Amino acid sequence: MTEKNYITIYDLLPLLRKGWVAMQPDGTWAWFDLKPSIYNCRFYEYWYIPMRGRDAFCVLSRTFNIAPFEGDWKDSLMEVK
Repeated sequence: MTEKNYITIYDLLPLLRKGWVAMQPDGTWAWFDLKPSIYNCRFYEYWYIPMRGRDAFCVLSRTFNIAPFEGDWKDSLMEVK
C-alpha cells in the first residue's frame, strides 16, 4: 500500500491570494475570495458563497494533496492574509 504524501493547509497559506480557505465535509479544501458561510441543503451542508465570477472560488484539493483538518470541518475556516 502506498502512503499518501500530504502537505498541510498551513504550508499553502503564505502562497495563496488574500481570501479564505475551508475544508468541505468530504475532505476537499477550497479557497474563496469572500468569507463563505455554511449552506444547509436538504441532505448535507457545505461552505458556500454566491458566485461572483471566475475567481470567486477554487478547489485546492484538485491540485494539491492537502491533509484533512484535525477536527470538525465547520471549524476549518481560515482567513488568508
